[in-house]
Formats: sequence, structure tokens, C-alpha cells
Amino acid sequence: MKFALYGLILFLGIGMTLAKETVARLGLETNYLLIALVALLFTALLAHRSLMLVLLVIGLCVVINLPPEMLGGIVIDQDLMIAALIAVIILPAVHRVVAR
Repeated sequence: MKFALYGLILFLGIGMTLAKETVARLGLETNYLLIALVALLFTALLAHRSLMLVLLVIGLCVVINLPPEMLGGIVIDQDLMIAALIAVIILPAVHRVVAR
């Protein structure tokens, strides 16, 4: 039950935010099925990771979704932040496959 709740929180909080931004940035049509599939993919990649990695991803999601007024004049490129977020999610899985 705890694992299911953890997965649901990851899916709703991180996956949907990242999926919506990623689909919009790639120029694809934003239908809900594609957004849900991308969100499910990112959630599955984060399911068995450490708490520190999950907290890092949550922090990056918060920074990506902040309005420019809240940043206090700091200019942050959203495309670069999305690329960093995807790299943080995918690189541990790539490392595990390559290290075998």
C-alpha cells in the first residue's frame, strides 16, 4: 500500500508537470493520453530511487513552474531546466544498464 501511494504521488506531482512541459516543448499535440504515458514513464524511472534523488526532482519541478516574478530577477532558461530534470531522472537508469 505504501509503494502504491508513493507511486501515485510521484505520478501526480512530478510526472504530470514534467510531461506537460516536455510535450509542449517538443511541439507535439498535447492530448491527455500522451501526457499520461510520458508521466508514467518518468514515474516508473523514479519508483525505486533514493529519497535524495526524488527530493532533487521535486525541487527542480518547483523551479520550473515558478513564475518569473517569484525568481527575483534571476533569468532561468526553462528548456535547460527541463533537460537537467530529464537527465537527473534518466542517468541513474543508464548507469545501471552500462555498469552491468
